[in-house]
Amino acid sequence: MNGGVVAKAGVEPRFALALLGVAMEGSVSLSVIEGRSCEGCTACCSFAPIRTNELDKPANSLCLHCAEGQGCTVYDIRPQVCRGFYCGYFFLPELGEEWHPSRSGVVIRSEHFDNDTITILVLELTAFLVSESFAGLVGAWVDEGISVEFERLGPPGHLPAKMRINEILEDAVKARDLRAMHTGFAWALSYIDKTHTWEKDETPFRSLLAGDARV
Repeated sequence: MNGGVVAKAGVEPRFALALLGVAMEGSVSLSVIEGRSCEGCTACCSFAPIRTNELDKPANSLCLHCAEGQGCTVYDIRPQVCRGFYCGYFFLPELGEEWHPSRSGVVIRSEHFDNDTITILVLELTAFLVSESFAGLVGAWVDEGISVEFERLGPPGHLPAKMRINEILEDAVKARDLRAMHTGFAWALSYIDKTHTWEKDETPFRSLLAGDARV
């Protein structure tokens, strides 16, 4: 549990993300780590809802302009919201290659960094979730008082659901009990999947990109 500690012991929680290069005043200011790339990952082309003048897309639905195995077919004219999005893998040096979404099955939602919150979107229930790398960093964030959330996708075209897990993991983290942490992970994910009432995203697909208007 000592490996992969994000913030130094004793640092006030509201300053913990600042140690990662996150500006805590106003909007988030982050620098992409050199050498990191999507490597063919198109997760954000599916889970993210999009509301722009050029493109509307409901949550948890593959974008009309995303081709499997190819990626964005309108890359050069994609909306600014797409151009500006990078998941947390691009910003946090503590995340090793095993955290890449295409390998780990999880996406760190960088949009929430300025709220002193780490939101972990769990796309797939992979072996990575019971790895020491995953537990080590999640435990370190909880230990530092950073709010950690698990997020899950519902049925296609529905909004996601999330749950704060700090209180669930608090005792296990203090005891450095890896097995108890795994139990907490499994309980939280199962609770979301089995009890949440998923809300449909009523946004219709609509695109004006590349002269292609679809409703």
